[in-house]
Amino acid sequence: MTESPLIREFYDAFQRAEFDRWDPIADAEMVINTPLGFGVSGLQALKDFAGQLYDLAWRIDLVDEHLALDADGNGRGFISFCLNWKHTKVFLGFEPTGREGTSIETLIFTLAGGRITQIDVSENTLDLVMYEAELGWPIPDNVHPDALLTGVDRR
Repeated sequence: MTESPLIREFYDAFQRAEFDRWDPIADAEMVINTPLGFGVSGLQALKDFAGQLYDLAWRIDLVDEHLALDADGNGRGFISFCLNWKHTKVFLGFEPTGREGTSIETLIFTLAGGRITQIDVSENTLDLVMYEAELGWPIPDNVHPDALLTGVDRR
């Protein structure tokens, strides 16, 4: 596997909470689609949420990565990481409980001109989402993201 400098820069900045390192590689007005609420906009919103995750995690492991760009820097990529977490600080406004677990997350990137313009977040394990719901964090339902292709309706 060939590593991508852009992907590794994004990951390394995340695991070290050096979010300003994202400024040269991400669009300030990026769109962020997440199970916690679709249609969030802006790099600052991503930095704010990433700070919450950083405070929750005691280690963030890179699990997988891929990037496919054309000669103009347009394309798609992803990173998957394992968030090893323990709730020892205030998280999303909730006081620490000491609960801990792991959560596999995947960020799917859309890039234009070599910069991240959209991130689609996928929760691959549900322990963190379930924990957030148990704490009372509002988890939206009936979310319908834009599809690349619409599947066959079998109703």
